[in-house]
Amino acid sequence: MNKEKWMFKTIVSILAVFILSTSLFAENGDISKEALLSKIVEAYGGEAALTRALGYIQHWRVIRSSDGVEGEETRRVTLPERLYVNLKYPDKEEARVLEGDVGIKIFDKRVKKQAFGPMLDAMKLQLLRIYNPLVLEKFSDRIEMVSQQNGYILKLSGNGVECDYYVDPKNFRIEKTVGKLKIGPTDMEFVTLYKDFTRYGSVLMPSKEIKYAGGVQTAVNKLLDMEFFTLKRVSDHRYERI
Repeated sequence: MNKEKWMFKTIVSILAVFILSTSLFAENGDISKEALLSKIVEAYGGEAALTRALGYIQHWRVIRSSDGVEGEETRRVTLPERLYVNLKYPDKEEARVLEGDVGIKIFDKRVKKQAFGPMLDAMKLQLLRIYNPLVLEKFSDRIEMVSQQNGYILKLSGNGVECDYYVDPKNFRIEKTVGKLKIGPTDMEFVTLYKDFTRYGSVLMPSKEIKYAGGVQTAVNKLLDMEFFTLKRVSDHRYERI
């Protein structure tokens, strides 16, 4: 094959790939917000499966990016309002408990401090970033959808915080979240990249998280195990597993 024919075939191949990818996005580009949310729900396992996945406990291995120290995180969630996170490193331990508008931070299992202002907002934002697609669908009226050349962004805001969910148009997975809040005059962003999606029962969930704060990588999390459960409320701030 001479050089001219090789160049012609190469250009044709590149154009074909470009046209195909452009057509794919053009087909999805006209999708409504409601239809997009529905596709995300189906991609993650469907409504029935995600309804059973509103409560769960996870254990993560955490590598702190600043020095490579390994820690562990326990995450207990009841969507959309309750979050318990315990992060433990060899040199420190911190727990966060959030229920609605009440947040508590616990240091080294001894010192408890109620969270207000940016500290409380950060806890709300942490919960907002792990909403599953079914919860997002229920909050559709608070979501703005933005179409981009390489995908979609769902913007959910409320109570002074905002989370942007970046959706891959090929598989309708949420590949990144960007949480935003104000700390004084400063706008702060917390970014999580989601990798290694795995089925747990019928539910698709990421088993790897890469976290950033203010543009600096802070940690890499690897999911070790998880269990779905259901809670019932027995009194103020007390729940029991069913």
